[in-house]
Amino acid sequence: MNDRERFLSIARFERPGDPYDFHQWIWLETVERWRLEGLPKEANPLQVVSLGQDHTEYLPVYNTIRCGRPYFNPPYYVAVVPWFERQILQDEGETELVRDEDGMVYRVSKSVPGVLPQYLEYPVHDRASWREYQKRLDPQTPERWPAGWERIDLRRTTYQHDPLLQGRPWGERDFPLGMMSLSLMGLPRNMMGLEAYSLALYDDPSLVEEIADHMLYWNLQMAAKVFAAGISLDFCYLWEDICYKTAALFSPAIMRRIMLPRWRKLTDFLRAHGVPVIVVDCDGNLDEFLPLAVEGGINGVLPFEVAAGNDIHAARRRYGKNLILFGGIDKRALAEGRAAIDAELDRVARPLLAQGGYFPILDHYAPPDISLENYLYYKLRLKSLRTAV
Repeated sequence: MNDRERFLSIARFERPGDPYDFHQWIWLETVERWRLEGLPKEANPLQVVSLGQDHTEYLPVYNTIRCGRPYFNPPYYVAVVPWFERQILQDEGETELVRDEDGMVYRVSKSVPGVLPQYLEYPVHDRASWREYQKRLDPQTPERWPAGWERIDLRRTTYQHDPLLQGRPWGERDFPLGMMSLSLMGLPRNMMGLEAYSLALYDDPSLVEEIADHMLYWNLQMAAKVFAAGISLDFCYLWEDICYKTAALFSPAIMRRIMLPRWRKLTDFLRAHGVPVIVVDCDGNLDEFLPLAVEGGINGVLPFEVAAGNDIHAARRRYGKNLILFGGIDKRALAEGRAAIDAELDRVARPLLAQGGYFPILDHYAPPDISLENYLYYKLRLKSLRTAV
């Protein structure tokens, strides 16, 4: 079976015992460490640690989020088109004030760019500023659709593939293809800042609803154009990140009001066009978030951060085959060494792989306290759990 066939069979709970690595995000600082430990300077780290298989790709169109550093690393930008001009507003010595490509103003370290910045100003703060910002979220803007997006272009893919696929229709692919999609509260929170967005939920709820409606429109229109081009998708990838260590940032009642009806519209549309897997990425504790996501028609969730108290086995017991599980492997075990890695794979991956409907990945980005030796050991041990033919 090729990668696409394996992915779809696992998602349908038809192929237990296959440790398909959906995609492992790796901090750029981790990559820099690995290069000191022997990873070739010119090598794509994602290709190297994939061990030559499990190659998932995304359609090369610009929607939802753009990443500011290589290998899907932050800063994460709202995918505005056109971008704002990046400006250094003030040099403060060790730090600088920056207006970035999606309009935010923040203070950032000059020597450690991966450190979270101090956000100072957001591009959306009232209805007038939203209407201006909204112009940059037009699904029909030509720059969102790079020339040749309708066919496979191996110069744009994350992984290496058969050279004979170059220029061929996406329908001839042998790997799973997905598309970044909707963010109903996560990106609007980023546009306004958490405090202002939280206040607007009570002080100006119609503005919050208007923004959510446009987020839905933007992503429905982009998906419609993809389907009109005759391209089928194996998954759509939604993003929220609206939970923290112990709970959601917003009450279940508010999430239900803003998200549930719009999730339903999107998931119904995607399923009507044959998309089998609709997965949402939400860090933090998912106890309040997950029931709403499933009710909204989402059938996959990641990454199940262990440090936030998530119990991926409890999710399987509760939702059964209604929910495809991604993640749940405690990244901290990989920093501890081989015994801890073995124990963590026995705790999480081994029993879930036996059930099917599970993609084993770490519960967040691989951090820089993981050595290249430990990570490769983890990948080899994970592959050794394969029982599927």
